[in-house]
Amino acid sequence: MRRVLALRARDDAARTAQKLRALEFDPVQSPVLEIAATGAQMPQGAYDAVLASGAKGVELARGADMFKALPLHAVGERTAQVARARGWGADIVAGNAEAILPLLLARYLRPAHFLYLAGRDRQPVLEAGLSAAGHRVAAVEVYEARAAKALSQEAVDAIATGEIAAVLHYSRRSAEIFVALAKAAGIMEKTRAALHFALSQDVAQPLICEKIPNIEVAERPDEEHLLELLARRVG
Repeated sequence: MRRVLALRARDDAARTAQKLRALEFDPVQSPVLEIAATGAQMPQGAYDAVLASGAKGVELARGADMFKALPLHAVGERTAQVARARGWGADIVAGNAEAILPLLLARYLRPAHFLYLAGRDRQPVLEAGLSAAGHRVAAVEVYEARAAKALSQEAVDAIATGEIAAVLHYSRRSAEIFVALAKAAGIMEKTRAALHFALSQDVAQPLICEKIPNIEVAERPDEEHLLELLARRVG
């Protein structure tokens, strides 16, 4: 059975592993990030809408229930699903910050005030784009992604022996950490034999910088399209 390395936080990796087995792949898990709540408190204020850049932003936000009457705009369908399950009315949904920004700008033609449930490590696209258009964004860093100190031994062994057919990359930071950990384990050259699948062009950048030869980018930045691409290319 073809082995696929999934580089996700532990909870997400378990869900991805189930999907990979359904596609008749053998998942190898090596979480390169561990998600932890920061305990940040929600700032009081009058907001027009809530933004969530990931499912963990909804799950780990303390004191955000008071804002559930506001429209919530989500980056990623998984974020929207988690929000709806917790009683939020998820409204605008798009795969990444670049995709949701023009939708927000089209909806909010007058200056608006957004409460942003965000991770500590993030790209500035959403905040910068909204601010440039005259909107206010109160970003609350409700979670952080802590880098793993090493790849799992199963992943190291599978890469070293050439058993990994494909590697799945879900964020730019996780791709950067993977590269660093692969180098530390002395298996960076071995990773070049696998196909690398990235959720977006931005996610692929650390791999491109390393001149990894076989990189595929999902047509849309969500797991459904990433796994469809994997099934076509490796299936």
